Amino acid sequence: MIRNLFTAVCILVSSFVPLAVQSQNFAREFIENQKDKSKTEVVYVDFVDEILHTNTTLSMMEGFDELDAETKDLLTKKYTLVSDKVNDSILLSVFKTKFLSTLNSFGFDVRECKADSFPQTLQPNEHTLQVAQFELEEFVVNDTIAAKDNNQTISYTKLLSGIRWNTWLKYNTSDTNTCLIFFADDETTDDFFGFIEKTGGQYYADYTLTKINPNDAYLLAHSNAELCGRYFFNFLMNRYVWLKTSGNPTMYYSIGRQGNLISDDKPFDNFDVIQ
Repeated sequence: MIRNLFTAVCILVSSFVPLAVQSQNFAREFIENQKDKSKTEVVYVDFVDEILHTNTTLSMMEGFDELDAETKDLLTKKYTLVSDKVNDSILLSVFKTKFLSTLNSFGFDVRECKADSFPQTLQPNEHTLQVAQFELEEFVVNDTIAAKDNNQTISYTKLLSGIRWNTWLKYNTSDTNTCLIFFADDETTDDFFGFIEKTGGQYYADYTLTKINPNDAYLLAHSNAELCGRYFFNFLMNRYVWLKTSGNPTMYYSIGRQGNLISDDKPFDNFDVIQ
């Protein structure tokens, strides 16, 4: 009786232990597969060749469209610090170069081609990816520095300018079962740092402000390209784990910047999936 009970417990434990580690093993297996040319993922990539420029500060400004041309021009110059001073061709080149190099660094077999040349029938390790839309968005946001004095909160708020790089990507558009739209963004604002001080009974905000400039747009294109490349790797890795575990992964995974495996029990470090 005791022996049979012990055997049953051992069988029960052995059936559950693999469930706790198999997801991680499959994630590591995916990483190792990219080092074997016969097993690596093949990614066909196409890039849009234009950037949409938007300014949410102006578009959300009440009555802007009814203003006279001169006032519109003055406001546009005031709230447009980057978009009209960057070279779109260079921005596109920066993103494309970094995105492709990131995918290649993970071991993928990357094949750049136009979307109309994508294979219509994909093998299990083949994927198509259209970098379908870029947006360079200018915006403003408030930031505040504060201090407490005699239970009183003293604060100073500054309107900061910012830029945001938005990227939309279409995955496997020829396959209605796996087609998805991904989104990723990256942003930066004026560098605002300071504190509240009191002099002669009066409060003052002592701060430094470094404004955004056109070079920040190129840095965003570069960082967002690396982000999209890493997110795509994470997507394929977690997809691999999901398929291997019959849709029951115990964890979600991300590739670290040093090639290390990071895990959590909730999805993280990934695209926003629109569709």
